[in-house]
Amino acid sequence: MSHLSPSSCPFPCSNHPKRLHRSKKFREHYNQAQLFYNSMSEHEKMHIMNALSFELDHCDDPIVYKRMVERIADIDLDLAKGVAEMVGADIPEVAGRPNHGKKSKGLSQEDFPPENLTIATRMVAILIADGYDAVAYNAIKAALAAQGALPFTIAPRRTPIYAAGESKGSGKGVAPDHNLEGQRSTMYDAIFIPGGADSIATLRKNGRALHYVREAFGHLKAIGATGEAVKFVQDACSLPGVEFSESNNVVDSYGVVTAAQTEASTFKDAINLVKNAKDFSSAFSYAISQHKNYQRELDGLSSMVAY
Repeated sequence: MSHLSPSSCPFPCSNHPKRLHRSKKFREHYNQAQLFYNSMSEHEKMHIMNALSFELDHCDDPIVYKRMVERIADIDLDLAKGVAEMVGADIPEVAGRPNHGKKSKGLSQEDFPPENLTIATRMVAILIADGYDAVAYNAIKAALAAQGALPFTIAPRRTPIYAAGESKGSGKGVAPDHNLEGQRSTMYDAIFIPGGADSIATLRKNGRALHYVREAFGHLKAIGATGEAVKFVQDACSLPGVEFSESNNVVDSYGVVTAAQTEASTFKDAINLVKNAKDFSSAFSYAISQHKNYQRELDGLSSMVAY
């Protein structure tokens, strides 16, 4: 291509070389960061602080994490204070620059709730052992499947598990999908444990079963328990503020749904996904539909469980 003469140049030419320059707004690095952080929900802000603290904890050079805290203070003072305390930097007393306080929709995950509550495609682990309560097991498994959820039976072994009153070898046992050693609670969105004295006595002696409950609680997942399983879950997650059922009344506390005594009205075929539902099936389904119970995290309960 031949060189363009000044007269054919498509834009005004001068005697000086033409350069591309960024506008002044490209020199401003904080307004968008503040906008993003301000728009987060409380639990998302906590996740950001924990993530920054985790990464900077791997840095051994004080000058690096101290300067990073100074930069974070240019975005949000409280965030900087929290990170500084965790990583050992000097805790800032004043912000590097004022936070404009603006927020924007569409930045937080909380801005995208589902149009309709549903538990479709949610994977739910049902923990049983020999002597489990067949009524509770069958009712919840059917209720979950009817809503499009995916129930999986988990047991100490993969050979048939027999309900209370069933004799081994009768051919009536349930074949589990997995054993406790083969699957972690992290593979599922929620867990349910039906009662049955012998079943719970067996699960109490199994460290994997105990870990299932604690890990699910720590990961803020819905937990359901009926009958004798209520005390099992209570012992696994005995924390201040978490309430458990002591009668046929259904209790939903921090996404832990329990019914100590079950009767015909405890399990209903018609599921109503509403908060404070009176029947167990609906209350547990509602807890699953919430995805996770972030209030556990905000109240410091999830960090009190070893998992």
